[in-house]
Amino acid sequence: MKSLFLFTFTLFSFFALKSEVTLKAKTPEERDLGCITLLQLASEKSKKDGEMVKYEKLKKLQKSYLGKYADNHFSDEDSKSQIDTHNLKIKEKGSRYINKGLQKCGLK
Repeated sequence: MKSLFLFTFTLFSFFALKSEVTLKAKTPEERDLGCITLLQLASEKSKKDGEMVKYEKLKKLQKSYLGKYADNHFSDEDSKSQIDTHNLKIKEKGSRYINKGLQKCGLK
């Protein structure tokens, strides 16, 4: 009887506890905007540094992302907000943030 009570109590406590999972999942559109803006920042830096081969690769990849959407699909406000977010993270984490982001966006 005692073990039945303990089993019931344990079982009830598992059902009574509510687990909450918060995912930071982004939609493909949000991910693409992040890649487009990061590629824009990286290509501007490459052009300024005179790395034209890298600049061309970045621009080509950026155009492939933009090709998925109609012209002016992303508002200027959304793009500027994303660029500001990237700039803030670049100041915090340095060039490693750019490199990891570019790898996630498909740059090899």
